[in-house]
Amino acid sequence: MYRDLREFIDGVDRVGELRRVEGADPDLEIGAITEVAAGSTSCPMLLFDSIKGYATGYRVVTNLLHTPRRVALAVGLPTDLQGAAFVKAWKEKFRKPSYLPPIEVKDGAIKENLIFGKDVDLFKFPVPKWHELDPGRYFGTGAITIIRDPESGWVDCGIFRLQLHDRSTLGIYISTGRHVKVIAERYWSKGESCPIAVCTGADPAIFLAAAYAGVPFGISEYEAAGGFRGKGVEVIKGELTGLPIPASAEIALEGEIPPPEVESRVEGPFGEATGYYGSIPMNRPVIRVKCIMHRDNPILHGAPPMKPFPGMQHFGINWRAAAIWSELERADINGVVGVWQHGTNLTVISLKQLHPGEAKRAAMVAASSHSLNLGRFIVVVDEDINPSNLTEVMWAVSTRCDPAESIDIVKGRTVDDIDPRIPRQDRLCGNITMSQILIDACRPYHWGDEFPVVNEASADLKAKVVEKWGHVIFKTNRNQADQG
Repeated sequence: MYRDLREFIDGVDRVGELRRVEGADPDLEIGAITEVAAGSTSCPMLLFDSIKGYATGYRVVTNLLHTPRRVALAVGLPTDLQGAAFVKAWKEKFRKPSYLPPIEVKDGAIKENLIFGKDVDLFKFPVPKWHELDPGRYFGTGAITIIRDPESGWVDCGIFRLQLHDRSTLGIYISTGRHVKVIAERYWSKGESCPIAVCTGADPAIFLAAAYAGVPFGISEYEAAGGFRGKGVEVIKGELTGLPIPASAEIALEGEIPPPEVESRVEGPFGEATGYYGSIPMNRPVIRVKCIMHRDNPILHGAPPMKPFPGMQHFGINWRAAAIWSELERADINGVVGVWQHGTNLTVISLKQLHPGEAKRAAMVAASSHSLNLGRFIVVVDEDINPSNLTEVMWAVSTRCDPAESIDIVKGRTVDDIDPRIPRQDRLCGNITMSQILIDACRPYHWGDEFPVVNEASADLKAKVVEKWGHVIFKTNRNQADQG
């Protein structure tokens, strides 16, 4: 198992999924190269060095966990799984997650360079401007925020976008309902600034845990990351805040979030994973950075959101689908054979109906999931439909769904405020709600065997044809056809 981000990068290089880029410009070029690579068939990880305007050794890594193989390497899953099979493997691995507490150590590579007070300068790092319409450079796309609840001592880690305002100030965008906002408000209500740390280039397992919505309230993402790896995360105590910071992270910042009425700045818009610049520029909280720690030759992790591509997942795993699958099983819906999320708004559940009304109940359970705070379309299909194949899904919708009987609309569902469909006037007044559509595209359960049979060759007949004619169909020899 790898020890830190650098060993993980080396491991990805050994399996042929790393590309090195020399001399790119942090002003849009790194972001555009990242997007083009993410949309390619191979979707490689990218390591940028000799970045324009910066000394060699100040690096940026992107597309860190954009393929199932790389996620598998990060958490110890089989590296040959794809699609819904990989979602199932992820779900099974974390069905009963183990939580291992972090291990505090006195020293770590993160403390190789310490910078305080007036010497703090965030511009020393090659922070990219990721998208053409972003208002500036964003330090936080792959950065992890670390914050402690003043009442319980619980440490929460999250992923938030962080705009670089000046050499010692970051703007932070906190969407509705996030734990960090709840915790920060406990400080603000007493007129206090909220201590915070930010790290980038941490162990990929920590990044996955911070991005993965399945970690319950009150459980630290550090504990989940330790469970992912089977070993507690090594942390050092922050120089100023005392917050636990990954000892092997590449860059760490310490500071505070003052109450918004004391200081806030205009942040946004920013290109988001919905594929839009969904949020509007508004005064938002800031982080006053008072300390920088970084390793020699540091690596900034960039995870810029982008318009979804076919087959591409921003975190390599369709983790929302895995979370929903687990919630369906907890609700005693036991016929699920696959779950998939297309983009950010369309969720598909493949289900073997065991009882009448089960497809509708599955849709309702999914609709209430916190994992679907951007999920406006929920489709339930039969077990013969591959939920990751949109052609099959839409065939089921167009042939097994009666619009008058099989569609329900739920109104007033709280959503994430990056949703591009929220009207501007609602966004400004805080009405962050939207409707959801639930589509039952299953064969009617009460029809029994009366629904017309699918016009498709049986699996047995197909196998015999491939055995006999595969060398002609696929222009290969019989041995290769056998392997296929």
